[in-house]
Amino acid sequence: MWVEFKCPLCGKDLDDDKTMANFLVCSDASHGLLRFFTGDGCYFTTDQKVAEDLMKKGKRVHVVDPKEFFGNQTVNLE
Repeated sequence: MWVEFKCPLCGKDLDDDKTMANFLVCSDASHGLLRFFTGDGCYFTTDQKVAEDLMKKGKRVHVVDPKEFFGNQTVNLE
């Protein structure tokens, strides 16, 4: 069975995260980098406003420190 995951904020398809196993990612400019953990259905963001928007939609979300969680990637997190 194939399941497509959509971003709850912008509606785009979540892509396979090439840097972290069991994660899907959306990096739309409207909300920045957003990760979804397929193991328990939690979202991870560095932006408090994005987290609040996700919580309003009934999603479980964690606000994380970008340097600790997102690591050294090509995304400008500063």
